[in-house]
Amino acid sequence: MAQKIDDSKYLWQATVDDSHTRIGLNDLARGEIGEISFAAFPKNLSEVAEGDVILSFEGAKAVTEVHSPRAGKVAKINTALIDHPEYLDDSDQDKNWIVELY
Repeated sequence: MAQKIDDSKYLWQATVDDSHTRIGLNDLARGEIGEISFAAFPKNLSEVAEGDVILSFEGAKAVTEVHSPRAGKVAKINTALIDHPEYLDDSDQDKNWIVELY
């Protein structure tokens, strides 16, 4: 069974220029999960309710699902994570973000 991440303890949220909320993994989550080797988004990710899965990934220590900390329509998905799951290991929020909601 996959570990679940949906707690503000493990996610950062930031408002970006267009008033969207960007969501990503924070340093604590990265430290507990270990090096990330695979990432996948749910199909048809266009709107989420609080608690919906927004990303699944495999880390050195666990298979994990990230659950949305809030409801909203999906404005953008960081599809670069599919080919470069290692971006989730980076502390740079311009690389490690998962989705933007509005």
